[in-house]
Amino acid sequence: MELPDVVVAVCHGHASLLDEQVPGLLDGLYLHGSLGFGGEFHGGSDIDFVAVTSRRPTASDVEVLRGVHAELARRWPEPHYDGFYVTAADLAGSPDVVPDVPGVLHQWFDVGTHSDVKRITWRELRDHGITVRGTPLDDLAVWSDDAALHEATRQDLLTYWRSQLEAMEHHPREASLPQAAEWGALGAARLVHLLRTGRPTSKSGAGRWALEAYPAHRELLEEALRVREQPDAPTTYAADPGRRRRDLVAFMTEVIDDGLAAGPAATSGGELRT
Repeated sequence: MELPDVVVAVCHGHASLLDEQVPGLLDGLYLHGSLGFGGEFHGGSDIDFVAVTSRRPTASDVEVLRGVHAELARRWPEPHYDGFYVTAADLAGSPDVVPDVPGVLHQWFDVGTHSDVKRITWRELRDHGITVRGTPLDDLAVWSDDAALHEATRQDLLTYWRSQLEAMEHHPREASLPQAAEWGALGAARLVHLLRTGRPTSKSGAGRWALEAYPAHRELLEEALRVREQPDAPTTYAADPGRRRRDLVAFMTEVIDDGLAAGPAATSGGELRT
């Protein structure tokens, strides 16, 4: 698959800096997220990476990595280049037992529990990841467990997404913004798509799926896709942003309830692709 020029440039810059400053540390560089779903990449998209290292980075390695990501952010302030560093053995096992690892999120570098060290990232790598450097993902052992992923997704809806829905009632101005429609409608739909179909998808893919699954919410879903894919196009909510918030809350309430009502995963349990 042909990657956008900026993605190629950032990934090449990352690998080159690592080769210069910590030779031999980088074994593989992989992309996940929206790029893996038919090359979906829009103006506001992030680049999501997983770097596989030949060993666990030392304290001095971590400081070098911190400087590498500061330099990448200086060269390319946008798009955000988000990801973390693990070993091949980490990918072959559950993300639940991966120790605190170096990672960067929206230009903030740290060592800790990175937000993307989770089951859906392993699944995206296994089924939709892109190999930039190193052993092709088709030949790399990547762990996955359908039942565990299903349960983690339900818990995400039950805790994080339910709490965000409640917050929208207390922060109506923020919830009326176009970005809230994109983030809330597509983010929640993405999780429910996984629970209903057993397959991960991109945010835009979730929006297009939801147009068929929830036709009564077409206007809101088209607005969410507009914000993501064509932000300069006109909106049908221009005269009444509050109506966009009410429509968003109604859709999210319905889709989250549907996701929580979904039965157990239909596929088998733990799998290790080797």
